[in-house]
Amino acid sequence: MSHSYLMVAAQGKSLDWRISLAVAAIPALASIMAAAIAARSARRAKKSEIDAQHLRDLEARISEKKYDVYKPMINLLKDILNQRAMSEDEFKNLISEFSAWVTIFGSDEAVRAFHNFMQATYVPNTPPVILMKLYAEFVISARRDMGYPETAIAAKHFLGMRISDLYSHDELAKVDMSLADLCREVGWTPPWEQAPAS
Repeated sequence: MSHSYLMVAAQGKSLDWRISLAVAAIPALASIMAAAIAARSARRAKKSEIDAQHLRDLEARISEKKYDVYKPMINLLKDILNQRAMSEDEFKNLISEFSAWVTIFGSDEAVRAFHNFMQATYVPNTPPVILMKLYAEFVISARRDMGYPETAIAAKHFLGMRISDLYSHDELAKVDMSLADLCREVGWTPPWEQAPAS
């Protein structure tokens, strides 16, 4: 009897030891699992950081390319406003080269704005206020495209740097009207809205 009592007691102590070990192992296992999860999260965070840096590098290269694309056209338009003498061949070459590159690197908004501006220049007797409006819309869309998507400047902010009587000129003072309203005001129909002749 004492022998079996000792066996039960020994087994009880042995069982207590196992329970104590299991209880002590739970925090250790939890720590190991937490460390493994933290290491995995750190690797993911590092990969995300590398991916984000790669994306920033790509955006910087595209932004630099956009600057190279837009600069000659902005300078050409500046020269036209300054009434710099230019041969027709030089003008056509600059327009042609810009057209080729803006369709690849330009935003949809910039391509559309440039299209509208060029179409208006092809129409004889387009009112100057329309040309100024479309020119300003193109430059503002280029500004958005090159890194200022939230820009809030209007045509007057941009044109006011170059036109001294912008606010006192009867027609030019209306340059911030919507294009549709401005076209109605001056009685001009954009070529992209005209029905084809039958």
